[in-house]
Amino acid sequence: MKKWLKWIILLGVVGLVVIVWLVARRQTFTPPWAEPKWGKVTRGDIRVPITAAGLIHAHLVVEVKSKASGEIIEVPVIEGTYVRKGDTLVVLKKDDEQRMLDRAQAEYERAQAMLDQARVAVERAEVGIAAARARLEEIVAQGEIIAFEKDKIEKTLRDGRSDLYSEQQVNDVRAQYRMNLAQQESARIAIRNAELTKADAEVAVRSAEATVRAARKTFEDAEERLRETTVLAPRDGIVTQVFVKSGMLVQSGTQSLMGGTQLMTLADVSKKKVVARLDEADYGRVLAISPVDALPDMPQLRQAAREDATQLEKRSGKVRITVDAFPDLTFEGVVERVEPQGKLNPGSSIIQFDVHVEITDERRHMLPLGAQAQVEFTVESALGVLRVPAEAVKSLDDRKGVFVRVPPEPGDKYGKRFVPCRFGISDGEFTELIEVLGDMPLKEGDEVYTKLPTSAGEGHE
Repeated sequence: MKKWLKWIILLGVVGLVVIVWLVARRQTFTPPWAEPKWGKVTRGDIRVPITAAGLIHAHLVVEVKSKASGEIIEVPVIEGTYVRKGDTLVVLKKDDEQRMLDRAQAEYERAQAMLDQARVAVERAEVGIAAARARLEEIVAQGEIIAFEKDKIEKTLRDGRSDLYSEQQVNDVRAQYRMNLAQQESARIAIRNAELTKADAEVAVRSAEATVRAARKTFEDAEERLRETTVLAPRDGIVTQVFVKSGMLVQSGTQSLMGGTQLMTLADVSKKKVVARLDEADYGRVLAISPVDALPDMPQLRQAAREDATQLEKRSGKVRITVDAFPDLTFEGVVERVEPQGKLNPGSSIIQFDVHVEITDERRHMLPLGAQAQVEFTVESALGVLRVPAEAVKSLDDRKGVFVRVPPEPGDKYGKRFVPCRFGISDGEFTELIEVLGDMPLKEGDEVYTKLPTSAGEGHE
């Protein structure tokens, strides 16, 4: 290539570089991370939630035990089986309980015989009392005859006619009189002795009756234990755990000091609830939205809640529940009970309170027991209000407001105008716009800066 051509090419390249440099000097380059961002003024709902985690529980869990002892020969249910009241859960051998029933029946019959014998003794004592009283009547009658003869002889002797009776006759009648008095006293003692005998017999009857009652109760318990060799479901529910199997020996729940062998657990799933652990810092706000009947049973607390009419309107107690098993679904619930006693969270110094939430959603049957659930309490809400993105709230000269996107001034790439405002609640995504304090109105669809251009140099979040 000729030398002059090389110089022409070199001069062309240099000229092109100079032209590019001159053009670049007139252009302002903004890197992507410095580009501003916008959002819009919208109308909608804002809810400020408090969340707490807990486990899903059944309405009631029943521990099933047997009143009978023996060897298991059949367990016709497994975990997850739904049973109705009266369905068979476990079947035991009847041999041991049948022997106990036979012994109890024999003891009951023996006690009944002893009672009959004691009652006969009472009747015999009554007969003895009647005989003793009749004997006394007989002796008293004889005494009246003897007393009459004695008085007649004594009167005759006082009249001076001692020749009518011999000394022997006088002594005999006097002796007969004294003997009759002694016989009367002996008859009265016999009556008293017969009465004491009857009292003893009546005490024996009461003792025998108590023995019969105890024996009858033992006999009835033995009958019940024999029936309990077939363990039946005490209520409708789902079997959640089975602890026994065929061939195992179980102890009676009424005769063992340890409370007997636990056979299985039965859960009443007609209702379900979440027991959520709430942080101490959120306790007061959740208490303010809970129904009055769900508050701790403190008269002054409930009375104050009933008298606060404005707060009463907010006490719906409604919550939203989510579970990992169904991440796309939300379930409804209501606060059932707020516990008054806080619990120290193990491994930390955080105090938490248990809140019982009844799951009222029609789809609650889908929720598995023991699953982790997130409960969302809406403590503040604003419905159908103007709102701006939370990131659009800025400060300028100690005033809160938003930068509105407006047509740019000549020589300015981005147009903006600060509008001071008064804001309400915020859920972290949106902030409620209560009032515009400037002379520029804000309406739905207006664009506001969520990120100002770095060259703005004014305002900060």
